[in-house]
Amino acid sequence: MSDRLAELAGRKQLLIARSRLHRLELQHGIIALRESFFQPKSMLSMATSGPVRPLLFSALLMLVGRGRFGGLVRGAMAALTVLRSIKAFRR
Repeated sequence: MSDRLAELAGRKQLLIARSRLHRLELQHGIIALRESFFQPKSMLSMATSGPVRPLLFSALLMLVGRGRFGGLVRGAMAALTVLRSIKAFRR
């Protein structure tokens, strides 16, 4: 009986160690993913620059038109503007 308990205790310790390892790997992956989002990308940084943003928005609305889909795009852009304002306010 004591051999069985020792085996179970060993398996428990192994499972706990594996769980810790997987948690650390996941944490490391999340940190790497977070850092990759903040690296500047040339096209993205150009698209988000001040003078280019209104031009892109105008071109998008011209392509979409004034129909139902255009209303959805305008609503989504308004929601993004509100979210960015909230994000800037929280900093």
